[in-house]
Amino acid sequence: MASSRITLKGLSSILGVSISTISKALNDSHEISESTKKRIIETARLHNYRPNKIALGLKSGKTNTIAVIIPSVQNSFFARALYGIESVISKTNYSTIICLTKESYTKEVGNFDMLSNGVVDGFIVAVSEETQTLNNYSHFGDAINDGKSIVMFDRVIDSIPCVKVKTNDYSAISEATQKLIKSRRKNIVLLSAINNLNVGKQRTKGYLKAMNQAGLSSTVLESNLNNIEKKLKDYVCNNQTDAVIALDTDASFAAYKVARELKKDIPGDIAVVGYVSERMAPYLAPELTTINQHSFTMGKTAANLLIEQLENKGNTNQTIVINSTLSQRSSS
Repeated sequence: MASSRITLKGLSSILGVSISTISKALNDSHEISESTKKRIIETARLHNYRPNKIALGLKSGKTNTIAVIIPSVQNSFFARALYGIESVISKTNYSTIICLTKESYTKEVGNFDMLSNGVVDGFIVAVSEETQTLNNYSHFGDAINDGKSIVMFDRVIDSIPCVKVKTNDYSAISEATQKLIKSRRKNIVLLSAINNLNVGKQRTKGYLKAMNQAGLSSTVLESNLNNIEKKLKDYVCNNQTDAVIALDTDASFAAYKVARELKKDIPGDIAVVGYVSERMAPYLAPELTTINQHSFTMGKTAANLLIEQLENKGNTNQTIVINSTLSQRSSS
């Protein structure tokens, strides 16, 4: 096999056929005979031919490439969602470009600016924390105005006219809080390291609603990752606490660590409900009661909706809600 790549013009010289014939054969056109297709495809492989997707996109207006823009793959939620996205895309003729923002507004905007310029046909995105903090969403509008399809998942911006896939954060936490109240927990603390995110704000509202309806005093502890354990420990040492609802994985681990350090029994002294992947929860001791967001399903749904848009079959402005489920285990 030749080590260097070849152009369509080079293939045309070797095969003695036109560039148009080669292009049609490589795209499986019915206008080209099977024997000619076979000869062209074998020669293209022999000479390591690869189509220039950007050039083809400029000519056809379509690149068959999708950008997935997420904050991280270290977060188990986004890792599972990405797996769901790939499970759909791998069965199509689309390719994916994966970009990590690391919660940076600048990185997110840079990715959109770079990829909107004829590189991809559409975006699947979970909005970064800094973007939500700055409340600056103009790059989404610019991409839509450029004719790009966008599907937001989990972290969505309601004001952007695009397809959104999210969970019932508000009602899920409200129902989890009500269950703790029914089990005679009265001093329930909400612990959050995601207070800058819209999902965190919705979960907090759900907790406050349930506590207010039950006539109980509410306590919301918001902190960054560096201080979350200290904040909870200080509170539990000085206030009666019989349950903790942790709004994310870091807060869930912090609740367990603080309980161990203070020699509090889970769930005897303090019940814990949190957000940890379904695969990880059974390995905690005791097993953690979790609110399952079904991230794999969310990723699959987002990918299917984007493909439908790109194939001119889907609604370009709708919201799909995937209901979370409470997995009751021994921590509550």
